[in-house]
Amino acid sequence: MLNILFWNLKRNAIEGYIIDCIVENNVDIAVFSEFDGVDFIKIEKSLGKMYGRILAVQDDRKVTLIAKTTFSVAIIQQQNRYNIYNVKTAVKDYLLAAIHLEDRRNYESGERIETIKGLVADIEQTEELLKCGNTIVIGDFNANPYDEELLSKFAFNAVLFKTIIDKRELTNPNSLKRKRFYNPILHYISEDTEMYGSFYHAKDYRTPYWHCLDQVLIRRDLVNSVKHVEYLKRISTKDLLENAIPNGKISDHLPLLVNLLEVGNGV
Repeated sequence: MLNILFWNLKRNAIEGYIIDCIVENNVDIAVFSEFDGVDFIKIEKSLGKMYGRILAVQDDRKVTLIAKTTFSVAIIQQQNRYNIYNVKTAVKDYLLAAIHLEDRRNYESGERIETIKGLVADIEQTEELLKCGNTIVIGDFNANPYDEELLSKFAFNAVLFKTIIDKRELTNPNSLKRKRFYNPILHYISEDTEMYGSFYHAKDYRTPYWHCLDQVLIRRDLVNSVKHVEYLKRISTKDLLENAIPNGKISDHLPLLVNLLEVGNGV
């Protein structure tokens, strides 16, 4: 099993929560955004030699990553809004794109789409260069599953149902073949399990509902590897909610945990 965590930390010094979350969920790779003010040295010391932070040549900008030291992790591409990593486990090689796209308050959808176009081009180039199709995109998309940023053929080109990507991996907008991503989040959103989303917007009375801003996308080669996706509401005995919405003193986003089965050797 490959366990991947993403958490927008809201620049809060919540090292104890991070440590407990990683240990409790046996996290293999932890990606963070809005991590200013977090003491990663303290986190690494507490976790011991099992984990290490993967730093870029330049200072990390919007995202950073901690991974088990049994993995080989290298940064392939770094831009302001995303990093692309090559992750090698004992079973598979992966490309992991960790992202934090432009926020919804200060940027329009079109500005996020421009960033996505650059990211997708970098992903495609890296997939071809490394001959690896096991690609994962995880992070704060600042967009919901049905928004243009996710669905457009000229953006992430993500489908919400496995049958669609199983039937045809490529789309053909304007005679250009584009590979699709699969977005598994709809399968896991449920009132029965009280998994509504990762971010609750309550300041505007016209839109008092949960957003699924923190998501994961995968290529077709990994579609059947998705075991579980969950927005965590508790870490050990600590509740991440206050009055039924994320406790802003911890973070205004819930952490996203993704469990992938690792089957077969190689890429």
